[in-house]
Amino acid sequence: MKRNERQSQRGTARCLPAVRIFGWAAAGIAFLAVAVAAAPPAAQGATRSTARRASAPAETAWPPAFRPEALGAASAILVEGGTGEILYAHAPREHRAPASLTKVMTAVVVLERARLADQVAVSPRAPQAGGHSMGLRAGQRLSVRDLLAALLIRSANDAGVALAEHVGGSVTGFADLMNAKARALGMRDSQFRNPHGLDAPDHYSTAYDLALLTRYALQSPTFAELVRARQVTITLQSPGKTRNRRPVVARRVVRSHNRLLAAFEGADGVKTGFTSEAGRCLVASAQRGDRRLIAVLLNDPRRWDDAASLLEYGFTRLGAPAATRVAAPGGLAPPPRFAPEDPQVGG
Repeated sequence: MKRNERQSQRGTARCLPAVRIFGWAAAGIAFLAVAVAAAPPAAQGATRSTARRASAPAETAWPPAFRPEALGAASAILVEGGTGEILYAHAPREHRAPASLTKVMTAVVVLERARLADQVAVSPRAPQAGGHSMGLRAGQRLSVRDLLAALLIRSANDAGVALAEHVGGSVTGFADLMNAKARALGMRDSQFRNPHGLDAPDHYSTAYDLALLTRYALQSPTFAELVRARQVTITLQSPGKTRNRRPVVARRVVRSHNRLLAAFEGADGVKTGFTSEAGRCLVASAQRGDRRLIAVLLNDPRRWDDAASLLEYGFTRLGAPAATRVAAPGGLAPPPRFAPEDPQVGG
């Protein structure tokens, strides 16, 4: 009996250190909890903020430095707008689907052949264009200028068909006008089948030709104003449903898809594009001082980063002494003057 009591006492003695340690730890945790609870909210916030900063990844510079081997575009070109000097080119004359970059040519043809104040009646065919649209309905009426805003800012395919029918009589007739203008501008490797850029057989262009076209289009004050706008309010008139048949007037805000307008210094255009065949495309323009650069990227999954780094590279090169710059072979010929056939038309 006594031996059992002694063994029990020895076991209890062995447990005492562990109990004391556990008790000390529990007391310490309780003390810390009370201290944190008693701390001012600002101090607690500072502690959490410090922890977040410690765990957050380091910020990286944007745009990233330009590295030709890292460019994601299947075809690309960078051009100085004033002189036509080619600062960079990769497969610039390779035929590729241009997606909505087609709409630059659509806008050029419309601006040269239609008055901005003309009212266009939306046909039943326009709402059936497919792809990206602004939801036009047959019978609605919009001005040419508002349809151009929808075309270039919203990238609305239904607006493209409405404009094509107004100017060319039909999509096919308008495509003939687009191809005639392409030949007049020296776009030898381009062919258009529609005004919106949805994939179609024998509808193609090149980075070189699109740079040539954009340089020409930017001479138009109306075109330049629209492609640099982040948003514009347009007016639509719908047929009235009452006895007096007065039109119902509505206003709608169209917003640009071009992220560079808000993110890149000097960015002022021009057009985004995407289809399954074309991939992600972009014509970007930026101006700093008296220097304008035009970049075209076709089928580029990183078009925003690549365009920004390519433009920044171009401005850096242009800032260097001319004798130290090495230009890419060739260059763009001076564009013809942008002038509508009728002095009261477009432009």
